[in-house]
Amino acid sequence: MDVADLVRGHYGGVDLHAGILAGLTAAGVDADRLTVDDLSAVDQLHAGFSGATRHLLGHLDLRPDTRLLDVGCGIGGPARLAAAEFGCRVTGVDLSPDFVATARSLTTLVSLTDRVDFRVASGEDLGVDDASFDAAMMVHVGMNIPDKAAVFTDVRRALRDGGTFAVFEQMRVGDGDLPYPLPWAEDDRSSFVASPAEYARDLGSAGFSVIVTEDRTAETSGPPGPPGPPHGSPSLSPMAVFGPEFGRRIGNNIAATRAGLLAPVLILAEAI
Repeated sequence: MDVADLVRGHYGGVDLHAGILAGLTAAGVDADRLTVDDLSAVDQLHAGFSGATRHLLGHLDLRPDTRLLDVGCGIGGPARLAAAEFGCRVTGVDLSPDFVATARSLTTLVSLTDRVDFRVASGEDLGVDDASFDAAMMVHVGMNIPDKAAVFTDVRRALRDGGTFAVFEQMRVGDGDLPYPLPWAEDDRSSFVASPAEYARDLGSAGFSVIVTEDRTAETSGPPGPPGPPHGSPSLSPMAVFGPEFGRRIGNNIAATRAGLLAPVLILAEAI
């Protein structure tokens, strides 16, 4: 089985839409009046959660006429947040058909289909026009990408000159074995954690100039989620949707961070 099939299998096979709606109902959220923030407990599954997304988006100079590319969009949380708060147009691309289907259905529920669209594609072949985007982001995706330079090269092709690419990833900052399973992989067959220096090298080879490298460990300490689900109910949580095993994966991620092996790092790069 190749890496792409391993990644699809890792993120597929669960009826995410049904699970999220069930969690919302149990939490007392009216799905007919759903907001982007109502989904934040389950659609921003990265270190620092929606606060980290807002921090990243704040570096992209987003406006209503901005075209933003979300590489590895998952179920669309960061893309929807960008569109809701800045009014920009967002295209999300993901390898997993299940994630893209869920991203589309949730975007319909929050009435953002006029601002956000999603498609199934790989990072190495995004399937978008040259220089058609003003900015791009990649949030906790690179850990599953063996050839990051190839992805960055296609992102550069898709960006206009001077466009900003924000990369927020779990990066290798220390030596030692990682404690699998982790949120993105069962084992090292589909885990390709790299150092900030390696990211910078691959970005440079793809036609980017690194502007900022920021270790966000202090600001995102703890599990990649809010202190508690909306409305104080335990029903809407990552574990409720993705299963109790997801809690173990998060715990392993936290342990690796505390051991100095991993860190959530934000890199901002300019297309040159």
